[in-house]
Amino acid sequence: MAPVILAKLGGSVITDKAKPFSFREEVVSALGKEIAASHQPVVLVHGGGSFGHPVAKEYGLTSGAYSRGGEGVSKTRDAMYALNQLVCRTLMGAGVETYPFAPFDLLVSSNEKHTRSWLGRLLSSGLCPVTFGDVSSYPRGFRILSGDTIMHELAKVLKPVRCVFALDVDGVYRGGAEKKWERGNLLRTISVSQMSKLKVGLGDDATGGIKLKLEVAAKIASLGTRVSFVSGFRRAEFAKALKGLDFYGTVVV
Repeated sequence: MAPVILAKLGGSVITDKAKPFSFREEVVSALGKEIAASHQPVVLVHGGGSFGHPVAKEYGLTSGAYSRGGEGVSKTRDAMYALNQLVCRTLMGAGVETYPFAPFDLLVSSNEKHTRSWLGRLLSSGLCPVTFGDVSSYPRGFRILSGDTIMHELAKVLKPVRCVFALDVDGVYRGGAEKKWERGNLLRTISVSQMSKLKVGLGDDATGGIKLKLEVAAKIASLGTRVSFVSGFRRAEFAKALKGLDFYGTVVV
């Protein structure tokens, strides 16, 4: 399989989390155009943003505890599939030939060799596999399979050369998110050991917020993959990160 890039379009980038069911079509289109222009095999994951998270929160669904299911599971999945359809249609309009797939069956029920072969066939056909955070069934009940956890699972299978997280901020900040607007606080590089010492909260997020992103990034970096945090609102910087060029953001070393 040719070298693969793994990218996550954060829910706070593709939606406005302050407005339920608000989709940022222009932002997704701009990022899609850069993905298409990169001419590289890319596997995409996207978050739930103002579609999945508000519904999951209303019904108490999280990635850390099991639920008995019912209405909350149905409505959360419906919201995520609606968002995925919007994302894929917009990406297609930007020149990306998408192949959406639900994550659970492939990542949990199949072995790594099968998953790698299946995704490899899609990529070699010029398609861009797109998956998303979902509500999954386990023997103990239902819980959220977050987009960040999916990134780690895909990284273990695909061994990508680069992993890019598109966020609603420029990267990781010294002193936490409350310091992000102060000059000089953006960490251009951060080590795995430094990440473990950062003091961050869970935030108002059903899947663990920035804390989980940092934990997942550390695990992916330990696999030998270059991990980048970049603003999804800075189209040119996202394009540079996608290509492995120097960009304005944070690189995990």
